[in-house]
Amino acid sequence: MEKGLIAIGVALLLLVIFSIPILLKLWRAANDVTVTLQALNERLPAILQNMEEISTNINQSTTAINQCVQDYAVIARRFHEAMGTVANGLELFSSLAPRRPLFQTAASLIPVVKGIRAFLGVLTGKQKV
Repeated sequence: MEKGLIAIGVALLLLVIFSIPILLKLWRAANDVTVTLQALNERLPAILQNMEEISTNINQSTTAINQCVQDYAVIARRFHEAMGTVANGLELFSSLAPRRPLFQTAASLIPVVKGIRAFLGVLTGKQKV
């Protein structure tokens, strides 16, 4: 019986000796995880604040770009209307005017103005190609 107790004691001693390196590695890993979590907890609020600022800046930029696009669309529409008015006026004068060089030049400008008008119509999206 003494030999059995000695064998169990030696086996237990060997188990403790071989488990010490494993326990040390687990302790070091736990310390590394603790340090990592602490660093993450310290830096996370700043990271979230930066992300919030970036999101705000992107929203402001998108709003500004949208406003510029709308402004340019209004300008293009007004220019399109003005060119339409000019084209209609030139058509009116060309049918009433005699064939003089000045009026012939104006008559030759009508297709150019109509072309510009069609181009602007497609550009502003009112006409499909």
